Amino acid sequence: MKVAFIVGGLPFGGVENWLLDLCKALKGDTEVEPVVINLSGTGVLMDTYHEAGVDVISIGRNKSAINTHRLDTVVKLRRVLQALDVDVVHTLHFSGNFFGRLASLGLGIPVVVHLRNIKSEKKPRRIWFNRFLSRFTSRYLAVSEAVVETIQREHNVAGKPVQVLYNAVNPEKLDVDPFDLKRKYGLEGKVIIGVGRLVEQKNFDKLIKAFVKVRRQVPESSLIILGDGPLMEDLKQLCTELGLEKQVVLAGFQPNEDMARFLRASNVLAMPSDYEGLPVTHVEAMFCGLPAVISEHVPSKEIAGDSAMICTTDVDDIAGKLVAVLSDEERMRKMGAAATELAPEYSMQRYLEKLKDVYRSL
Repeated sequence: MKVAFIVGGLPFGGVENWLLDLCKALKGDTEVEPVVINLSGTGVLMDTYHEAGVDVISIGRNKSAINTHRLDTVVKLRRVLQALDVDVVHTLHFSGNFFGRLASLGLGIPVVVHLRNIKSEKKPRRIWFNRFLSRFTSRYLAVSEAVVETIQREHNVAGKPVQVLYNAVNPEKLDVDPFDLKRKYGLEGKVIIGVGRLVEQKNFDKLIKAFVKVRRQVPESSLIILGDGPLMEDLKQLCTELGLEKQVVLAGFQPNEDMARFLRASNVLAMPSDYEGLPVTHVEAMFCGLPAVISEHVPSKEIAGDSAMICTTDVDDIAGKLVAVLSDEERMRKMGAAATELAPEYSMQRYLEKLKDVYRSL
């Protein structure tokens, strides 16, 4: 089966890294041949895909190609799908879901629409498109039960089948030695790590403010945040205002292959987001035996069991949960052991068999 994965772009993010791992795992597979189609032709991970031997077909040359009025993008994508003789279309994110379904109309190709977070659309036009295009959806995939609720409430007016498929990672890439964060960044003591785009939903500003309170009870502690985004300068300014220049490192964009080295060098993952789908980073952290403090809005609480503590998005509560983990060695050990025990269920190999079942059924 030739499967076309359609994305709006390839920026740094959990979805894009998941897709890269998936394509790597499918190399040499005798049943599924993946093709990645980048609608905008943009993204910092484009080179990473090419270096990994994953071919990417670009439809446009800039982000304007994914504006919903761009009928030329629909036409170009349709021609590519026909030329490739695709068996299944698998779409990701709004632009992929939008253009993928429109371009597939009348071609007799089943379309899998993969929803990956619980965010509600605010723009009336997008809400209408999502509901209208449910009629041309063969199967919805959701990364968590929380996402299923969003699909049923805001997308699936046509009553199409919906299936949960929790995110997965390749354990082999996580079997690495940790970075020496003291030597690399001068970080001391127990390390809190945050990972993600520097955008409002991630609440990294609240995490930094919470870290001030953590330091009062766990003085030998540090915070490192991996990722880039529009809030980088604001977060740097916040660290300066709070006098945390030496204790907090904003490390910027990091290659996917280095993620496990950072996780293994840390003591607890912090994810106080306003919304997520099911963060790949948290699954990676579980394989690395890392305890986590996640907000009540992070659906990986569905699979994390005793390896995670749940907080609100209140600064005091974030700080309190982090202190509860960092100040109790036995609790930290038990949470790490729970993570290691739960993680194998979410290996990429198991995931692939479930995903292939979806494709076979279509």
